[in-house]
Amino acid sequence: MRRSVVRVLAGGVIAAAALGLGGGVASADEVPIWVVPGVDAGPLLDPTIGLPTTALAPVYGLLTELAG
Repeated sequence: MRRSVVRVLAGGVIAAAALGLGGGVASADEVPIWVVPGVDAGPLLDPTIGLPTTALAPVYGLLTELAG
């Protein structure tokens, strides 16, 4: 039992370290979106990047009004 807990914790630490190292610093530069290595789909998908923000804006406004 203890060994499995240690394995789960070790896996969590490794995953957190990988995300921390791979995440980097957020920037406003264009980020390439790779379909397959060497094929950049960024220009094709660039207009869709703002869709989640635009779609959730009314929900955010409603929640802001309800929160007071």
